[in-house]
Amino acid sequence: MLLFNIKVNKQFIIIRIVQYPMENKKQIAMFNAVVEKIEQSTTSITELRVPIFSPVQKLSGNSITAREFKKNGGIRTINTSWGKVEIRGRKLLTQVHRDLLDCIYTNSTQIIPCNNGQVRILFSQTKILREYSGDKKNSSWENQTKWLKDKIKEIRDVTVNYVNTKGDSFDFNLISHLDYMEEYNSYSITLDDRYLKFYERELSINYKKELPKILKVDSALIKAIIRWFFTHKNESKYKLLTVLQALGYPVDSPKSLQVAKRELRNRIEELQTFGIDYDSKEEIFSYRGNDNVGFIPSLLNAGSKPKKSKTVENKKTITSLISKTIYLENKELRVEIKNIIYEKEGQLIDAAFIETIEGIDFRIKNNTEATESTFEEEVIEYLLNMDLK
Repeated sequence: MLLFNIKVNKQFIIIRIVQYPMENKKQIAMFNAVVEKIEQSTTSITELRVPIFSPVQKLSGNSITAREFKKNGGIRTINTSWGKVEIRGRKLLTQVHRDLLDCIYTNSTQIIPCNNGQVRILFSQTKILREYSGDKKNSSWENQTKWLKDKIKEIRDVTVNYVNTKGDSFDFNLISHLDYMEEYNSYSITLDDRYLKFYERELSINYKKELPKILKVDSALIKAIIRWFFTHKNESKYKLLTVLQALGYPVDSPKSLQVAKRELRNRIEELQTFGIDYDSKEEIFSYRGNDNVGFIPSLLNAGSKPKKSKTVENKKTITSLISKTIYLENKELRVEIKNIIYEKEGQLIDAAFIETIEGIDFRIKNNTEATESTFEEEVIEYLLNMDLK
């Protein structure tokens, strides 16, 4: 600490100048960057890629998801190709909760950093409700504001434990408090400091320009699919089952799966307005990208260089493997390859989807984020090791 004596009107006043250690300066700079990142974002990509928010409008007590949630004591655990997520709370979060958070982030009146490492987002209840429902203030306004506060409290009461594909674990609440701040004549949500630590290292997304269109979509499943595809920067292709599994949709239920397929057949044109094409016969999504969606990078430069795969001596190609046979389950099951589809995001391949004549399909994940040519070598090598003939 530096002390200076300054004479003002024959009196001395002492000015204390505190010099923060370099480490604290870096922390302050990082915290300010997180606040700026929140101002520019709608949410983090991970929150849309793993099923923190279920692809439903509300959970029926008789639904498969609700029954399993209750059976497991208010815990839901889902494994996806993008990581594992465990959700604990008195209620599961739905697309309604995601809609409301999107409205708050998009229409916030002020974002205030707190001394304890948390961040407050101020908002007007009137503006959020009008954005969400399009209704003007009416006689049921008191009921509407109570409903909004109840939904925010449900978000506050949920704890998320997310484990990414590298094994890094993050445990947080999205919101720690809901308050009315007399000083600002405004309501506010306070973001949990553990959530901010998670947020600073995540790629985040801004689809505020598309939010009015999303809010008009009256299918929660379609909303979830739209948001999921928004997390992909460039053109990409994915199988229907891959997307539904990533969203935590109950694909093991034939009835639920048929409902989803029917819903998609009836919404093809609506999906196209968001840059998403769906082939109902092949059951494949093709995303064309969306100029109204922006991406804000991670504030950390962590990450390793992709590993190089071993050179494949046998110069086979992916197409040459079609109609070949491989052995599964300790060589006890023989299947024939029907098709190999790359699930891509721009130039980056997420996985190779292997379809078989017998209907026993599986995926080979591109965990190292290898280039297409390198990953193709890895896929060929992987299949050759399954005694491909």
